[in-house]
Amino acid sequence: MSSVDPAIEKLNEATSLVVLILSTISIITGGIGLVFNILVFTRAPMRREPCAVYFLWSTLFSLIYILILQPVRLLAVSFAIDQANYNLAICKIEFYIFYISRSSSSWLIILACIDRYLHSSTNVHRRRLSSIKVTKLSISVTIIIMFLVHVHMLVYYEISFSSDQYGNITPACFGRKGTYRTFIGFWNLIFYSFCPSILMLFFGLLTLHNLRQHRLIIPNRNEPAVRMRRTDQQLLRMLIAQVLIIFIFTLPISILQLYQSLTSSTVKSTYRIAQENLAGRLTSVLTYYAHSSTFYLYTLAGRNFRREFFKITRILHINRITTAATRGRTTQ
Repeated sequence: MSSVDPAIEKLNEATSLVVLILSTISIITGGIGLVFNILVFTRAPMRREPCAVYFLWSTLFSLIYILILQPVRLLAVSFAIDQANYNLAICKIEFYIFYISRSSSSWLIILACIDRYLHSSTNVHRRRLSSIKVTKLSISVTIIIMFLVHVHMLVYYEISFSSDQYGNITPACFGRKGTYRTFIGFWNLIFYSFCPSILMLFFGLLTLHNLRQHRLIIPNRNEPAVRMRRTDQQLLRMLIAQVLIIFIFTLPISILQLYQSLTSSTVKSTYRIAQENLAGRLTSVLTYYAHSSTFYLYTLAGRNFRREFFKITRILHINRITTAATRGRTTQ
């Protein structure tokens, strides 16, 4: 046994442990938070806000990503239970849905940013585009586009043999070696991380510009306008927080995948493979937090969101008391 073997073993053990801990935290806290998101965004005051409807649908895709796909990947990474490495149909479908769900969640947030820009515009024709009717149409078109632009994964994802973190040759579900694997690295960097973040930032800045114009045009003593402005500012803060989290947590995995694609033909030692495996697992887990942390961001950034959430907790508390009292009377 070579002198590097103990180091590789420790690195692999650390990888499995860290992924297990971080993924479990993400699944539990993210699952609870996303369910609360749905409860808040489906309340009547929120359903009237186009931006909140985008948040709701983004949450639904994040829920699929966190509560269905993340546990599947956790079983694969920490317990070596991964049917995608042995069944071609599962390989293609799993990663197809994996990428659609997380991309859809991010691009729906972009639509929310565009909606805030339109809603805050001084141009009446642009403001009219911020409506529930336009929102539903935009969501439908975006979802269809997400399914179409990821079709290439159903064609080019395959089971190939490569070295694992122990240096053993094992089957794994990856994009086809060569040009496509380089393409998928650039694809993730541009389509999932860089491009959404840039578009969110761009429309966020335009919205801020619109809000400054409103301050000059509309006097502060106009109470309805002030309330509308406060709501806009809260939704904008929620968007900004979401943009920062998406950028921070998705950029590392995109850069790493691009690096791995560009070095796929390089002969690597088992220790380097183990290091890249650790980096890959950690950056992959970080992407989950971009989707599982939304409830906590919204709670911190949006007063209206907190208000609706507290109403829900009070309703749940009252229902629990009522149920307990009813049960008490029936047992007497």
